[in-house]
Amino acid sequence: MPPKRKLASTRASSSPGAPQQLFNSEIVLYALYLLGGAERTVHTEDIAAQVFRYPLGRQRFRWSRYPQYPDKERVAKALRRLKATAGRSFVQGRENVGAKNDRRDGWVLTPEGVDFVKAAERRLAEAIRTASGFRLSYDADAFRRRVTSSPCFRAYRRRRSFQGTPDHVFSDLLYCLPDSPNTKVRAAYEKLLATAKAINAADIVEFLEAAKENFKSFFE
Repeated sequence: MPPKRKLASTRASSSPGAPQQLFNSEIVLYALYLLGGAERTVHTEDIAAQVFRYPLGRQRFRWSRYPQYPDKERVAKALRRLKATAGRSFVQGRENVGAKNDRRDGWVLTPEGVDFVKAAERRLAEAIRTASGFRLSYDADAFRRRVTSSPCFRAYRRRRSFQGTPDHVFSDLLYCLPDSPNTKVRAAYEKLLATAKAINAADIVEFLEAAKENFKSFFE
C-alpha cells in the first residue's frame, strides 16, 4: 500500500493544485531521491544545494537578508520531520551537530520514503520543475550485478525459496557478519530495498521481501 500523501511540514497558501501547495518536506525528500539517497548517504549541504536548483526551492529555502544563499537549517528541519512523521520514517540520518570528534552528517531514504516519491514522482517533478539535464544518481546496472550475482539471489532464483540457505549467505549479501547486530543488518537491508524500489527492480524487491520473511531472526 502506498504511503499517505500528507507529510508534516508547512506549505504556502495558494489555490488548489498550484506548485506552492507542496510541503517543504516533499521538496527536500525529492531532492534526496534525485541525489541517490536510496543508495548512498547524502550530506545535508548537498541536499540544500540540490533544493536550491528549483525555483520553488529558492523561494522556500533561502536566507532572508541574503536570498542568494540556501538556508541549510530549513532543509535540516524538514529532514528531521521526515525522520519522524506521525510514527513513520521517510529518511534516516542526522545533520552535523556533534563535537569535533563526532561530526557525522548524512541522510538516506527508507523504503517507505522511496514508496512515497515513486507514487508522487510526476506531481513532484512538474511542481518543482526539475532542472533540465539532471540525471538520477543511481547506477542501476552495478546494483543489479551486485545483487543478482550473489549466492543468496541465485539460490532463491533456482528454487523460488530459501530452503537450505544458511544465514551467512544472506548476511554476506548485506556485507554484514552473521553475528552483526540486528540494527546493522536491518539498516543494510533497508538500503538495498530502497535502492531496488528507486530503480524499479521488481524482481529484486520480491527477492528481498521474501528474504526478510525467511531470515526473521535478523529482524527481531
